[in-house]
Amino acid sequence: MPETLLLLHVGAGTAGLLLGPVWLAARLSGRPARSAAAGYQVAVLLVAATGAGLASVRPGLAWLVLFGLLTEALAVAGALARRRGWRRWPLLQPHLLGGSYIALTTGLLVAQTGSPLAWLLPALVGQLPIAMAKRRLAAVPA
Repeated sequence: MPETLLLLHVGAGTAGLLLGPVWLAARLSGRPARSAAAGYQVAVLLVAATGAGLASVRPGLAWLVLFGLLTEALAVAGALARRRGWRRWPLLQPHLLGGSYIALTTGLLVAQTGSPLAWLLPALVGQLPIAMAKRRLAAVPA
């Protein structure tokens, strides 16, 4: 059972890491990219769910539950910010969606390297694309 959960977890994480840029590229080209967006949301949900499942069968992985819930919350809030017309959504959405993608990247790097740098590097590198997205969205007419 833990092997199946781990396989699903890795597969969902990989899908999320691949679909994030597809969604972004489509949005940058002016296309709605609903299937990529939905796929990304499902992938992040599966990462959170399988992370919780892994935490329940492997001691020492309880932190995955909180990490997964926060990642899912960022992804969902990021998707809703624009659609629901939240006040200041052009400032919020890049941080929310970018944060969920940074969390997926951090999970991959921590799992693969175990390096403490893996906890910081994605967040540091992710600041430039987030800042660029905020600037681009701020220029979009309301």
